[in-house]
Amino acid sequence: MNCDIKWILGAGVDKIEDGVAHYENLDGEYKTESYDFAMLIPAFSGHGFKAFDKDNQDITNKLFKGFMIVDADYTSKPYEEWSVQDWPETYQNPYYKNIFAPGIAFAPPHAISKPRKSKNGTDISPAPPRTGMPSGITAKLVADNIIDSIKNGKESLDHKGSLGNMGAACIASAGYGITQGSGVSITTYPIVPDYHKYPKTQGRQLGKTFGEIGLAGHWLKLALHYAFIYKAKMKPFWWLIPE
Repeated sequence: MNCDIKWILGAGVDKIEDGVAHYENLDGEYKTESYDFAMLIPAFSGHGFKAFDKDNQDITNKLFKGFMIVDADYTSKPYEEWSVQDWPETYQNPYYKNIFAPGIAFAPPHAISKPRKSKNGTDISPAPPRTGMPSGITAKLVADNIIDSIKNGKESLDHKGSLGNMGAACIASAGYGITQGSGVSITTYPIVPDYHKYPKTQGRQLGKTFGEIGLAGHWLKLALHYAFIYKAKMKPFWWLIPE
């Protein structure tokens, strides 16, 4: 089946009407695209929570930058000075040590890809990925640190994991059927590009970064559904199933 899908790159949607998406591209052009079915992924900006202490003093800047502030380096600096060392390792709030924010809850120090603006000055940049595997890994290391701290009677943060030295895999369904199904299998390492360690390959290790589409991906996706349900029910040896 030919779905006639075309890509529009370097663009940001600014308004949606019934059957029409309005967008701006990097050249500063305002265009529209008609559709009969569409899915939009909104920008990850956080909720805009406010926080106050018991004396009713505003402490929002200690807790939130859209998402939760953690042990990242939030210093404002140009793209050329961005580093994997800017990214958090323990996901602990630096001001309130009993607060952690793994998964999609933490505020990233900056985007992953190079930020871009249209000729009109509009920000058109992809957001950091918020996928299941790194969410599971970071949640597990936070849980392990909390457990260790309780057992030891003092803070213990031996379990660490930065998106700058962590890989991720994702499988997306692209068709249904025992013999006609299809799935997109994607891996990337590291999640946040390390341009110093891998300067010639856009910051990633190519042997661990690839994408494939086909029937094998469909079967792998199906197998993972059953595996994760098994893990969620905590059946024998559930802990051997990775995030």
